[in-house]
Amino acid sequence: MAKIDTAKEIVAEFPDKGYDAEKLKEEHTQEELDQLQADLRAENSAPPEAPLDSEPEVAKTTTEEPAKKKYKLADSKTSYQEVGFTLIGDQEKELPESPSPFLAGYIRSGFIVEVK
Repeated sequence: MAKIDTAKEIVAEFPDKGYDAEKLKEEHTQEELDQLQADLRAENSAPPEAPLDSEPEVAKTTTEEPAKKKYKLADSKTSYQEVGFTLIGDQEKELPESPSPFLAGYIRSGFIVEVK
């Protein structure tokens, strides 16, 4: 499927998220769009009373801990960018207060790791 088709599906399927198909197409690869769509579908299919496993653990604990954890790229030769959050090379950063499902997916997949 073409990137624009996947982006349009995401916009149509999740109108409450406020995504723009053209912006999604420009900012993400086909693989990233497929992962975002899968993450959003998983998020919607979880029972409301059950905790969402799709959230990174840091999102659950940041409000409880005064010191935020820092994250970095597993491979310093790569980069990650989305609106409001960018990691390049060996850079270490705290996650935004509400990590996007896309960012959470990259943490779960091990592309972005916690600094020990």
